[in-house]
Amino acid sequence: MKNGRRAKKIASAVLAWFFVFLGVVLVFLSVSEAVVDNSARTLPVYAREDLTAVLAKDVWNEEDLSFLYRQTGLGRPALQAMKNQRERIPYFQDALYYEGTIKHDLAAFSTPHDYFENYSAPLAPLENGDVIVSSSCHTFGWRNGHAGLVVNAETGSVLQSVAPGTDSHIESTDWFLGSTNFIVLRLKGAGKEERNEIAKTAMARLKGIPYSLLVGILSPKDAGETVKKTNCSHLVWQAYKYFGYEIDSDGGAVCTARDIAKCDLFEVVQVYGFDPDKLW
Repeated sequence: MKNGRRAKKIASAVLAWFFVFLGVVLVFLSVSEAVVDNSARTLPVYAREDLTAVLAKDVWNEEDLSFLYRQTGLGRPALQAMKNQRERIPYFQDALYYEGTIKHDLAAFSTPHDYFENYSAPLAPLENGDVIVSSSCHTFGWRNGHAGLVVNAETGSVLQSVAPGTDSHIESTDWFLGSTNFIVLRLKGAGKEERNEIAKTAMARLKGIPYSLLVGILSPKDAGETVKKTNCSHLVWQAYKYFGYEIDSDGGAVCTARDIAKCDLFEVVQVYGFDPDKLW
């Protein structure tokens, strides 16, 4: 009888500690999600200024390009491509300073996605091989973000690996444009031909691959030509790895969207929802 009562006491104590632990975990997750919500979008820390005088210039010098970048989020490649579309540039300033109500949906199980309802940001001219990253997805307080590779700039087609249970596939840029932030990146020092080949090779080798969050942990990070598993950031990393580019800025076992955003092999085409000076 004593042994039975003792066993019940032990079981009750274990159960009580389990519920205490569970409560602590739930509180931690709730606090983490509340904290991470504050980083859904970052507005510039400096004042908005009038663009009229700079836009009226025939030629932009370095100071002008820097001014326009900080005011609109448009990097040098985008500004050069839009010299004959200057009337569009103020819309990018509106977007960079946009303050809307942030909504949330589920990008995947336990992964909220921050977005603006009925608002989409304007997009700078894309080129094949461009990379788009966003921190608008977060899981248990960690902004894991999302990444995609532009494979057809004319149609705005982006190769992406989205969520468990899906294969990598083509989607439009709409998801990024409706999100609270994104950065468009372009490989420095490489011509259009090479960047086209990067996109073409990614389509041939990385489309239709099952999703796995644990690439680099339970499966090789560099899988060569026969990739069996991938995820959003790994897909972009692998596409560039085929051409000898290491775009994982910290060189870890797992490549994240933030690692790609921090890679100095890229230049910024457009930044939106991040501070242009600090990026991610």
